[in-house]
Amino acid sequence: MLRRLTLTIVILATAVGISACRSLIRDNAGAHATSPAPYPKSHVITAVTWNFSAAATSRKALGSDLWPCTWARDGNLYCAWGDGGGFDGNDDNIGRVSLGFARIAGIPVADGASGFTGKNVWGAPPYAENSATFGGKVVSLISVGGVLYAIGGLWTSENTANPVHTSERGPLNTLAWSSDQGRTWQIAPWSSPSTLGTFLNFGRDNAGAFDSYIYIYYVREGDSQHIYLKRVPKERLQSDPSIPGIYQYFTGADARGRVDAWSMQERDAGAIFFDSNNVNGPEVVYNSKLHRYLLTLGHYPSGRDSDSSAGKLGVFEAPHPWGPWATVGYYDDWGAFGPSAAGDFLGLHMPVKWISSDGKTLWCIFSGLNEFDAFNVVKGTLTTR
Repeated sequence: MLRRLTLTIVILATAVGISACRSLIRDNAGAHATSPAPYPKSHVITAVTWNFSAAATSRKALGSDLWPCTWARDGNLYCAWGDGGGFDGNDDNIGRVSLGFARIAGIPVADGASGFTGKNVWGAPPYAENSATFGGKVVSLISVGGVLYAIGGLWTSENTANPVHTSERGPLNTLAWSSDQGRTWQIAPWSSPSTLGTFLNFGRDNAGAFDSYIYIYYVREGDSQHIYLKRVPKERLQSDPSIPGIYQYFTGADARGRVDAWSMQERDAGAIFFDSNNVNGPEVVYNSKLHRYLLTLGHYPSGRDSDSSAGKLGVFEAPHPWGPWATVGYYDDWGAFGPSAAGDFLGLHMPVKWISSDGKTLWCIFSGLNEFDAFNVVKGTLTTR
């Protein structure tokens, strides 16, 4: 009778808790996309529960979006924003720039409303510590050897009259780097005809990387259903990728995920991920506590950006950077944001610094349209086998 009474109390308490938090806490149940996930459900990370209570209480940098981040040598996160005033301005022309970089100290705590602060490092003074000199959009950052590297499509004085304030993505697909923690940036003297991809991030200043290469995920022009993987020696990251022998391209693995070969020719690359839906914004970080690689991306059947959404999210895990992948969560309306988030997918970023000591709690960053055009945080809790 004591067991039955205890069970009854637990059930009632759980029901009350679920009713009170239904709009704030959600897991995989009932949130999967109408189209099936491209990979089987993970047997390692069996579920993820999302707590959105901090999305409104800790929202910062109103009017600024994107927010790819990396964990730098000085212990802070460095993130890039687009078309806004960052942490010290707003979107109503107060500190507004096409591209800015911010320094974020601390880690969200409790409901996320405290624990971290943001400061504009590079943007529009006096709302930033240093003046922006070019614009565009940065989609990925990594810190290696104390140097910050940024991939993006940039505006410069060579392709527009006002690069600092010209909106949207610039036509110069290239790499920029900063040796002084984001105060000044140097643009590579080369460019690529297509986007370069997104970095695989390990620990602080990329500590914990299993070899001396930098890994980059990318999609081919005209093919949004496959993701490919390339790598470059870290000491040659600033080199022109069109030079033969600079980059190596993953060609395949055996059933256990062991690499078969790498090729110097991009045409030999084999896809490491496939979805019958089109995908965008793939981003991978390494969770060293769980020894798993976590992949986040958007999915949308039509392939048109206007049909994408912050809610059309996929989360996957793998034991190697190239797979084999398993599904953690696959959503059509992640967060139950509905129409307010429709029209763009700007990534779900999982800063390695914001992963808990047991690897099971993740504070993530996302942005989008309307009220989500800002720096938003959400707490993810992983259930492991």
